[in-house]
Amino acid sequence: MLRTTPKVNKIYLLIRAKDKEAAFHRLKIEIMESELFKCLEEMHGEYYKSFILDKLMPIVGNIYEPNLGMDIITSDKIAQEIDLIVDSAAITTFDERYDLALDANVNGPYQLMMFAKKCKKLKLLMHYSTAFANGEREGLILEKPFTMGESITKEKITSISPYTNFPSLDAHNEMNLISKLKNNITNNIGLEQIMKDFGLERGKLYGWQDTYSFTKAIGEMMINNMRDEIPILIIRPSGITSSYKEPFPGWIQGFRIIDPLVFFYRKGDLPGLLADPNCLVDLVPVDMVVNTTMAAMAKHGNLQNPQLNVYHVASSSINPVSFSQIFDYSYDFFQLFPFVNSKGDKYEVKKMRFFDKISDFENYIWEVLSKQHEVQDGKELTKIQIRLIKKKVEYLKNFSKLYEPYLFYKGWFDNGNVRKLMGDMSEEEKRSFEIDVTKINWKNYIENTHIPGVQKYVLEGKRVN
Repeated sequence: MLRTTPKVNKIYLLIRAKDKEAAFHRLKIEIMESELFKCLEEMHGEYYKSFILDKLMPIVGNIYEPNLGMDIITSDKIAQEIDLIVDSAAITTFDERYDLALDANVNGPYQLMMFAKKCKKLKLLMHYSTAFANGEREGLILEKPFTMGESITKEKITSISPYTNFPSLDAHNEMNLISKLKNNITNNIGLEQIMKDFGLERGKLYGWQDTYSFTKAIGEMMINNMRDEIPILIIRPSGITSSYKEPFPGWIQGFRIIDPLVFFYRKGDLPGLLADPNCLVDLVPVDMVVNTTMAAMAKHGNLQNPQLNVYHVASSSINPVSFSQIFDYSYDFFQLFPFVNSKGDKYEVKKMRFFDKISDFENYIWEVLSKQHEVQDGKELTKIQIRLIKKKVEYLKNFSKLYEPYLFYKGWFDNGNVRKLMGDMSEEEKRSFEIDVTKINWKNYIENTHIPGVQKYVLEGKRVN
């Protein structure tokens, strides 16, 4: 926004911090001094700092709390001024505790909608969800809003037998259920695991693969249920990867969807994968997500229709790439640029092998890792080495189980609304806000942009053994 629409008046940033000083410190470290904003600094030169301080207002708050955790004077002032709300707050861990995930991904949107209703000039509320909020739906998945009470399991059952009753999914019921469960647990021993297991259990009951996708879908239901006349835009990105070209190629913050798999692979720790090699991996660069958001906000902010519009920012239906292709490209990259650990040991990768049974996957990982240790030491494995290999195999097995629903995913995401949006844009707008995922050459992008970007912006400076 600051780079492409510098005439924006003010952007209030709700920041979780203990006080104003701590909030400003986060603004300074995470934005003003971030490499991502260097191009903005070059544009404004000596006036960069004053430009940022004039546009960005850090506000101490918490999306989980009434009034978003703001003091009453601040919240009243903001409610009178703003015409756009952008909601990107979420917990994105697949197997998060159910109570924490509900608080962030469901109670957060509830509190946000309560605040939005006080904003007299509000033209649009934009909420980031995920394409994987579609749960265990299969085939071509349309850009449909969620309404309170529906679920994937209910869809499947009623499509077979229309008169079958299945319990409705209700956000408030889920939050009450958690509250009662916590009250019945007398001590905190094992609470974390109970909450994690319960989230997965509830998600699977209603047709979602994990707590993250489940609570994001319920969050959408909450927004739809409360919106009244507020125009709502829901952006559902698929797996977000490093920037395609803006403000420069390869920027990313933290490990994303495929990155843990690729970087276990580069160290020789993941020579096999519990996955369907032909399964589509839906990826989309972060700048294309941002550009689609900006273009859609401009369109619906101007229209101001009291509707809820959903956009899948995804690639699987128009520019698909499979797991086997991703690991072929990764293999080619690591053949040219092998991983070298802190001791100077060079790791040689082999072509990825794919398995559809956890037992076959586990045995293969054990076999390869054992051979690696034998080759390095030139003698039989010690008890300590065996323990370490067992620990690594167990970790990779649990990690694979967590990812399994996505490694055998049978859906692909329609993005008709994004294509319509492109049709509404002028040629100049299309150049300034690139949103066409069909332009991505996946081999070139993975080998020359994404993997080098993750190595530079996520791993550089970290000691990785």
